Amino acid sequence: MYGALFATKFAYGMNRPSCIGFFMILMGSFGPLISQPISLSAGKMKGIKRDGKEIQHLEQDVRFEQSGNTVFCDYADYDVQSEELTGVGNVRISSTDGVTITGSNLVFNNKNKTARVAGNVTLTDKDMVLTTPWINYNTESKIGWYGAGGRIVDNEMVLTSGTGSYNPNNKMLYFRKNVVLVHPEYKILADTLQYNSGTGTSYFFSYTEIISDSNTILCNYGEYNSRTGKSYFTRNAAILSKENIIRADTLVYNKNTGIGEAYGHLWVKDTVQRITIFGNKGYYNRKSRYTRVTGKPLARQYEKNGDSLMLRADTFIYTVDSAQTRRSLLAFNHVSIWRPDFSGTADSMSYVSEDSLFRLFGKPVLWNSNTRLNADTMRIWMRNSKISLMEMRKNSFVATEETGSEYSQISGKNMDNYFGTDNKLKSVLVMGNGQSVYYIREKDSAVTSANTVICENMRINLDSNKVTDVRFYKKPEGIIYPLAELPEAKKVLPGFVWDEENRPMAENFVPPFNIPELPKKREESKPSRKRN
Repeated sequence: MYGALFATKFAYGMNRPSCIGFFMILMGSFGPLISQPISLSAGKMKGIKRDGKEIQHLEQDVRFEQSGNTVFCDYADYDVQSEELTGVGNVRISSTDGVTITGSNLVFNNKNKTARVAGNVTLTDKDMVLTTPWINYNTESKIGWYGAGGRIVDNEMVLTSGTGSYNPNNKMLYFRKNVVLVHPEYKILADTLQYNSGTGTSYFFSYTEIISDSNTILCNYGEYNSRTGKSYFTRNAAILSKENIIRADTLVYNKNTGIGEAYGHLWVKDTVQRITIFGNKGYYNRKSRYTRVTGKPLARQYEKNGDSLMLRADTFIYTVDSAQTRRSLLAFNHVSIWRPDFSGTADSMSYVSEDSLFRLFGKPVLWNSNTRLNADTMRIWMRNSKISLMEMRKNSFVATEETGSEYSQISGKNMDNYFGTDNKLKSVLVMGNGQSVYYIREKDSAVTSANTVICENMRINLDSNKVTDVRFYKKPEGIIYPLAELPEAKKVLPGFVWDEENRPMAENFVPPFNIPELPKKREESKPSRKRN
């Protein structure tokens, strides 16, 4: 396929001993041969009648040319009326551009310009070799195709398929039915595949799998260049590895640089940390193990006890260290957090899996049951998927709702908040500039009085988010007021805020789209190899 196969020009070596005899036969007994559409040469030639048709039979070095291609075989019969030639034995077609086709049988119809080579066919085009039971070729369109299974070897690549076609003008091969492309670094399984042998680019038009040692890529449309390493996958594309899954409408990846981008309905799942991230745009660097997700992203971490930690922000950045033991999730701008037992907001946040540590920056606010906590920065340690310790630094404030209008409050420079196994606040240690207003109950009855205290440091103990014990250090000054006599100005401390309308709720963390199901991998099967 590979250049024109046949020619109308008569070609014969005039220095051969049999040339004069052949020329006399051609001019005499077989005069009709002069006017036939193709010109043939052979060592022997005779005319016969078969089924009422005039047939010319040729033997020994049968040869003819057309459009710069030379065709050889051992024996040939030519039907003058139908202009069809049948060749047998050592069929070989050689083109001026270096393409060679060999086989056992040849049928060429000069009217429709089609040729069929059959019988252990081998087609060679430089480094590419195709083997197939038979191949058809059109000398006008210069396109060849096979339909009984074929195998192509091109340098390190081996491709098999049920059917295939080749256009030598643009070096484009088109394959269908159980396409399998094997390369030392990957394997491609597809229903339909187009391959450009000139550029090394594969094109996919239906469900396709690209399998390597590091991952498996799924898509329904795309392209991959094995020489540049650049790829483009779309229509529900996915990358699956041992540690994560990436899904998106479109994935662009450069294997050589390790840099990839994702667009539309992006979904990332870390199977080790049980983290999923939704978004609309993503960036990935394989060498640095760096992932960035934007486009109103949402992150969810599934915990062992069945709870889920939900995060929202303008930007997520996810990193994994070289030892794959330290995984970090960073969130920037308009961060909000929700879990069944607490929720909050911040300007930015970081989470490190190695020590289960959250860091909140930019005046974070955290809600725990009926308690509101805020500071300039926070650090939260998790243990067994529950808050163990919360460190609050600078302008720290804790407020607990006692009734619809009374709030126990604690403020100070820094605070350490300790939580119980029920994930409720158990004690607060205030360090520097301590102030408090806490309401006193008589044995779980209604609030009867309020205590206002100023001191350097203090410790407050709580039970079910109710103050049970307070200890003051370094020159405490306090006054206990009966509830009815508490001055209005003493009810709240400077910096008190109770903005429950800004408290993140579960309905604020609904995923923007349903988690897509991974398509079932198709079973690899060998293409049929029908006999001619």
